[in-house]
Amino acid sequence: MASSNSRLVVGMMMACAGVAGSVHAQDSIATGGSLPGDSLDPWNTGLQRTSYVVDMAPFTTSWGNTFAIAPIVKSSKTSPAFSGSLMSAQFLSADLLRGVPFASGSYALWENAPGAGVNPNGTNLVPGSVSPTGFAHQFGALVAEYSTTTGGFNYGGILGAVVNYKHSDPGRLYVTRVVGAVNTANATTGDSARMGIGSVDAHGNAYFRADSFQTAGSPGLPSVSGNNLFRTALLQRGAVLNHINGNTALHNATTNLVINAVPNYGAPAHIPQSIAGVPVVSTPTFVGQYARGSTAPLTVDTSHYAAGVVDHRGAFGMTTDFALGVCGTTFGVLAKDPANITTGMNIFTTDNSGSVLAAQAYFAPTTVTDNSDSFTLTYTNPSREFGHYRSQTGFLGGTGQVAVARDRNGMGLTAATMHENALMNDFSAQILVCRFNPATGASAWTMAAYIDQAFVSGRSGKEVFDGNNNVIGVLTPLFNVTGGSPLGPSLSSPAFDAAGNVWFIGAVELFNRLPGGGSDFDSALFRAVYDEVTFSYKLELVLELGSVFAGQNSGRNYQIRFLNMADHDSVDSGTIFSGNGSSHTWGNLPLSSMSNADPRTNGGMVLQASIVYDVDDDGTFDLAGGADQQYNALLFIGNPTSAGTVPCNIADFSSPYGVLDFFDVQAFLQAFSAQNPTADINKDCLFNFFDVQAYLQAFSAGCP
Repeated sequence: MASSNSRLVVGMMMACAGVAGSVHAQDSIATGGSLPGDSLDPWNTGLQRTSYVVDMAPFTTSWGNTFAIAPIVKSSKTSPAFSGSLMSAQFLSADLLRGVPFASGSYALWENAPGAGVNPNGTNLVPGSVSPTGFAHQFGALVAEYSTTTGGFNYGGILGAVVNYKHSDPGRLYVTRVVGAVNTANATTGDSARMGIGSVDAHGNAYFRADSFQTAGSPGLPSVSGNNLFRTALLQRGAVLNHINGNTALHNATTNLVINAVPNYGAPAHIPQSIAGVPVVSTPTFVGQYARGSTAPLTVDTSHYAAGVVDHRGAFGMTTDFALGVCGTTFGVLAKDPANITTGMNIFTTDNSGSVLAAQAYFAPTTVTDNSDSFTLTYTNPSREFGHYRSQTGFLGGTGQVAVARDRNGMGLTAATMHENALMNDFSAQILVCRFNPATGASAWTMAAYIDQAFVSGRSGKEVFDGNNNVIGVLTPLFNVTGGSPLGPSLSSPAFDAAGNVWFIGAVELFNRLPGGGSDFDSALFRAVYDEVTFSYKLELVLELGSVFAGQNSGRNYQIRFLNMADHDSVDSGTIFSGNGSSHTWGNLPLSSMSNADPRTNGGMVLQASIVYDVDDDGTFDLAGGADQQYNALLFIGNPTSAGTVPCNIADFSSPYGVLDFFDVQAFLQAFSAQNPTADINKDCLFNFFDVQAYLQAFSAGCP
């Protein structure tokens, strides 16, 4: 049989010759009332690493698509007055590991068990445990948190999660929660650093920055000075505090990348260890430079600039897709044009060391049309700019303002949020998407979302649809939700999924939601579904304030009470940025096997929210009585259904999976001809004989 397969492959190759080229976060409730709750103590050395199972709850969107959701990390408890800390920036690894051992040997497990959990201080019932066997997929998640401690000091923490799941049971997440770093020694003494994230890869390499802004100082320890970048290996953390201070010798499982630098370094991105072989930081500076490297000293220059770019702004967005048609990790950053206005997106691809291989820049035209409804906006303010990079975001994240992707046809995509009036709190914003040909640089623009401040369209913003193509609402200025404060921004930054769909948080008017047919004004999570043929986007409502989900482990429903979008004067670091999404499909399934609307095009999405558990199970989410419990949590949105039959080896390119045939060869040749990354079988960033040879060997071996 193998020789027959070989002849088939060889024949096809010849015919086509010359074609080119213990987080405080699980789904749990305390046995007591709303206080103290069951969030964990970030200074407890026995809880620096905690492992547990979280089962996702299926839910449907306005289009009837089924996703799944779960709280994978709750914020830490630093004061008896509150159930937990507030959350800031978040990040989900762009890469996904496959066929790796579970990150932990044993995981706490409770199912439909109110009161069970991992808090050892009497607020949780003791759970059971499970020790999974075999191999799994793995991704990383990261979130920053902050609060005022019992002693009245500014606490800052970085919480990481390394998460595994099996393709046969993707609704069950095996979470290894790690306290990545803290800035105080306990709840009663001062802080030695202000920290902001950052990013994380699927190996659990967490990147963050630190400075001394408004620090009170920790007794007996120096505070950090200048600007600092660190990388903490989450899975190497021990049962000790990783207290970030000026004595770097006291840090645990942490690499000092930049210490006491004079220029400001932005919230760091990275090149994943799964790609480079070693973890590599990649980050902008505030003086227009690009810094990168695996260890100090970092290489710093301006080699990332494409023609026409005079400076950059914001943090780096990133993708493992070959958006410029060049093998490597691709980054995107906001760019200033020759008039010194931030109207561009600078896209560049690097090799595994961070050296730039290619760079292109795309500047927004003054007139942009939404190809889904023909709404056309001509920007009359000459200072209009891509936003979300001002105020605290340069220091605290998120990462980043620019989203970058590659669609199924090999076209590059990049997106960012335009502020029409060039205000930090601009209520009139549009998510602009540029599609470009990596080979020629030819580009076109459209909108994934918009607010129409002039009401030219006869409505406040882009329409939202249900599964029957009925309009159920429109995007609206944030002041319609808040009553005027904050004024804006009304849209978060965008995040791409594997298909080029755009995810974002926005303000919305939902029709016929109130008694008498009135509208409900909310903030909500959307997916703008991409149509390659018309280069357009159509809005699907994913979830909103008031959405209720069934806690699979806690045995209680929980409600989304708050979604961050804006703070008092600008974008909130706790809203969605491009790093909240992932470059891959769910389980790394071939994109060719699904439509863009398929939920599996989402390899994962994280967002932080305030949630309330209906502890007394009375159908209400009422905190006044003291029974129901409120937490700040990092939510993960994935896929609840089994991936079914998956490719049996690297030669199994096309469905039906589990069998190697003509269609697999045809799909490989098409990918090889288009220089699609999936055809780079040996992952050397070249498309040549060795990929064909590796494919032939896998095809000849057959399915197990």
